[in-house]
Amino acid sequence: MDQDDIAYRKSVRNMSVFLAVIVIVIFAAIFIPPYLNPASDVFPSSVSFGSGIGFIMHLTVNSTDVGPLSSVLLTGWVNSSSDSGVNINASDSWAVPQGRLWQPPCLNGFPIGIGVMSGHYTIDNYTLGTLLQPATSRAQCLVSGPPQYFLFYPHQSSIAAAVVNGTPYRWSMLMNVSLGQYSLAPNSVSGVPGPQGLPAGVYTAVLADEWGDVLTANFRVS
Repeated sequence: MDQDDIAYRKSVRNMSVFLAVIVIVIFAAIFIPPYLNPASDVFPSSVSFGSGIGFIMHLTVNSTDVGPLSSVLLTGWVNSSSDSGVNINASDSWAVPQGRLWQPPCLNGFPIGIGVMSGHYTIDNYTLGTLLQPATSRAQCLVSGPPQYFLFYPHQSSIAAAVVNGTPYRWSMLMNVSLGQYSLAPNSVSGVPGPQGLPAGVYTAVLADEWGDVLTANFRVS
């Protein structure tokens, strides 16, 4: 085998290795789960979104980088985007499983809920994640059925009249979730949540409403 043939075979082999590396990099960028490659090291503590049906969603995280034994306070609310108030018919078009959201235990038909996913997700790919199971029970009381519609108060208010069978109830469309020890069902996150707190990693907080809107924020447990 002459030197030209050897050099040619070596060139072909090197090119094959180079192309294989490119294919592996592209495959990893597309298919490796987001929680293995967070897009950002610094996360905003407050996000908002204007729904097309007449209100604005808000989601805040009290700290975006906490220790393993610390609690994370998640606050989500919606408020009217109209200075004259807004009347919104009730719906049941949740974009995520409602049973995996924290909601007030005694308000049947409460239209928003907060959930948490293990991993780094955004509004663009949250459907790839799985909401962790809350440890709280889902009691229902105070009202006999879900509201037929909501009358949001004017001037950016998060107060709404939830009308059930013609009777108005004054609801605050705001809720807090303190996520820490014992807040998740067993085996929700690679083990049993307990005194050790949440495993280290990036998490995604999710605020969802019954009209199909979703808002996400991220935090890290280190």
